[in-house]
Amino acid sequence: MLLAEANQWPADLLPYLGDGDECHMAFHFPVMPRLFLALATGNVTPIIDTLASTPEIPAGTQWAVFLRNHDELTLEMVTEDERAEMYSAYAPEIAMRKNIGIRRRLAPLLGGDRRKIELLNAVLLSLPGTPVLYYGDEIGMGDEHLLDDRDGVRTPMQWNSSPSAGWSDAPPEQFDTPLVTQPSYAPARVNVTDQVDNPTSLLAFMRDLIAVRASLPELGIATFVPIETGSSGVLGYE
Repeated sequence: MLLAEANQWPADLLPYLGDGDECHMAFHFPVMPRLFLALATGNVTPIIDTLASTPEIPAGTQWAVFLRNHDELTLEMVTEDERAEMYSAYAPEIAMRKNIGIRRRLAPLLGGDRRKIELLNAVLLSLPGTPVLYYGDEIGMGDEHLLDDRDGVRTPMQWNSSPSAGWSDAPPEQFDTPLVTQPSYAPARVNVTDQVDNPTSLLAFMRDLIAVRASLPELGIATFVPIETGSSGVLGYE
């Protein structure tokens, strides 16, 4: 499968898909920051407008929708006022910003708020397209935003609470990228082993959500039709 990671508007991505004989998928970049923008402002209109204006694509191809990935949360496709709003809400420290974006993982971006994490993931997994989840976000991993470049969101997966987080038998000081050290997100506090058999964990919630999404393929392939909800803060679509 070929997935185009091209940070462009959907209409400009059509050549990557060809007639269904080029890339099989392409990331839908513009919808991602608008999910966070809607959460910060309480206004879902930008999400609706972006999805409603997304062009049709060839049969057999698909959009990939996501909340976070291995780079910064890019803010190239929002207005200057919207970018300022998102910096204020999600990256109040200059060190949290990188290029034209925010270098934070999902959980720290949302202040560790479980309800917000669940809400954004529920919206993501109901959007048209194929949802892409970044490793560690299913357990609420944190970041090390003071590391160089984009390494802050590329820290080792936290499999268990051991000193090496189950990532390697090597001592942590030999890791190419260090483990998360902030106490509330460190492996001792956030790891797969502690969550995998806990029915109230974030991992259990994500597994249930993915199971529902997988049982309803029409969520990914059906036509998107906005529903007027009577409130700018309520997202509705059929």
